[in-house]
Amino acid sequence: MKKVLIIGLTERMGGVETFIYNTTRFSNREKYEYDFLVHGTEKTVFQDEISEFYGDSAKHFYYVTSFKKNPIKSFKELSRFYKEHGNDYDYVHLQTGATSEIVYVFPFSLFYRFKVISHSHNGNGYSPVVNSLFRPIVNMISYKELSCSAEATEWLFGKRKKNKVEIINNGIDTRKFTFNSTQRKELREKYGISEETFVVGHIGRFSEQKNHKMILKIFSEILKLREDSVLMLVGAGELKDSVEKKAHELGLTKNIIFCGLQSKTNKYYSAFDVFLMPSLYEGLPIVGIEAQSEGLPCFFSRNVSEQICITDNAHLIPLEESADNWAKLIVNSKCKNREKYAKLVHENGYSIQSTVNTLEKVYEV
Repeated sequence: MKKVLIIGLTERMGGVETFIYNTTRFSNREKYEYDFLVHGTEKTVFQDEISEFYGDSAKHFYYVTSFKKNPIKSFKELSRFYKEHGNDYDYVHLQTGATSEIVYVFPFSLFYRFKVISHSHNGNGYSPVVNSLFRPIVNMISYKELSCSAEATEWLFGKRKKNKVEIINNGIDTRKFTFNSTQRKELREKYGISEETFVVGHIGRFSEQKNHKMILKIFSEILKLREDSVLMLVGAGELKDSVEKKAHELGLTKNIIFCGLQSKTNKYYSAFDVFLMPSLYEGLPIVGIEAQSEGLPCFFSRNVSEQICITDNAHLIPLEESADNWAKLIVNSKCKNREKYAKLVHENGYSIQSTVNTLEKVYEV
């Protein structure tokens, strides 16, 4: 049996966390066992679900202090962890969007026999200087380099690695993310939304990256074209209060529903009429794949990788485009035959089964 240590889970519900959870629960338990090293929190998202999946008494989760908050304490805890467990693993799989997180692997990989797999999940960030400082270490110690997109490859590994890193598709459970008219009706009734109401949806944490300011601007213009529109925002995060305040200032409060953090997001996609994601940067967002699998017209900023265009429902628009032009495109979009799109996503190589098969081949090298 291959034993793999995964680094990348946090307390937030995000794309990396979802990818790790999905690939864990669809993996072959007889051939692969996963442990998880978590930094900066006392409990991670999906911990209960993963523990239930294994259903044994073994310890699979280990926690250390955030290196950014307390580097000395973090290094001591990491040293203790690797001294006890460093020889247990065939691979340490670092899944991240920042080269600086290599500190949770280096220099320990030099003293123990595990191989490092560095896996890039983001196409940009706010610390390019810091990112470039740690990049040589990432490239030096990585036994295998993986990425979710060409943009994510360049961000973590540099331009010279753009065509040399293996792309792993962010696969999803297409059976789960298939349009369901019953769930659509039930969820709309729960929130008091009629079938005729035009629902714009977004799923993502409230952070600078997701560009909620732009979402509010676009939705404000949508309301001018369709007064019956509603914006549903699913997620949590550090900027939620400021987004709520901005929505109030713009007079949008009556038309916005803050849904909070939700585990069964498939129901929300079914309730939406369009999916909006004008991010400042992304790798290959899993929510964008899920939305397409549910047959939603999807509107992304051009800062999202072109690889997100898996179906004819995906549209890339420059952030420089005016909010009213975004609104016109969104309002004029059509939603037809939504049930067929899950099959298209599966056939294009974005099923979780395909992703897990590819990943397990990496672990066999």
